[in-house]
Amino acid sequence: MITLKLLFKNTTKYTKAIYDKFLIFHNQKYQFTYMAYTAMVVAFIIFSLIMQVKYHNFTIAIILCCGLTAFVLWRFFRPVSEVKKEYKSEKIEKEKEFTFKFYNHYFIIEDDKEFSEIKYRQLYHVFETLDFFYLYIDKKHAFLLDKTKFKKNNPSEFSTFIKKKCWWCFSNKRTKGA
Repeated sequence: MITLKLLFKNTTKYTKAIYDKFLIFHNQKYQFTYMAYTAMVVAFIIFSLIMQVKYHNFTIAIILCCGLTAFVLWRFFRPVSEVKKEYKSEKIEKEKEFTFKFYNHYFIIEDDKEFSEIKYRQLYHVFETLDFFYLYIDKKHAFLLDKTKFKKNNPSEFSTFIKKKCWWCFSNKRTKGA
């Protein structure tokens, strides 16, 4: 039987305060891209709408107006509903504690009910801030590791380790407010 060497261990409790910090970071990081994409789509629909009115295609113009309204409502209200849903999730409401165990080729996330194994190449992006490591698994979802909660080794060593493992997606944002 092969025993794997545990390199790092972190246990972070997901509280509303920690989630708030993550939301602030996430918004600072991705808000411009989100708004730019939204503005480009809205501009294209408005241009198409103007062209349809100019050539008296009022049926298509009405369809474009409905599409524009639906798109704008979706882009601005969906994120709010997702955040509200996340606040009401079990992990935030009950302040669940997650343990992250890092090995050479993968890491394990476990709570009191289940565990998952994730290979480093599966990470979308890794950010280091003054207080946290955010291990993104896609554009919207991340694992939050509180730097003060390392049980094995320390955040500085972990930073070096994760930078080597995820060199293609690691960003250091250790600035005030990040």
